[in-house]
Amino acid sequence: MNEITTFRLDIAISQAQIRDELLTDAVNRLIPAALERRYGILVTQHDASNYSLEIDPSVPCGTIHEKSHPES
Repeated sequence: MNEITTFRLDIAISQAQIRDELLTDAVNRLIPAALERRYGILVTQHDASNYSLEIDPSVPCGTIHEKSHPES
């Protein structure tokens, strides 16, 4: 049986001054799962204060890709 587990964190940032700290903390929480699966991490900015971070098989292991995805 194949088990699919999603490793995703959604972050809402209320203070721009701590954005980088919160995103770094979230990335650090995902690194062990990403390395175990040999995937990278995708960080998506949905708007000025909402981000999602997830391990993604399309991102090379050991790398972090960023994208903006404005919601309409």
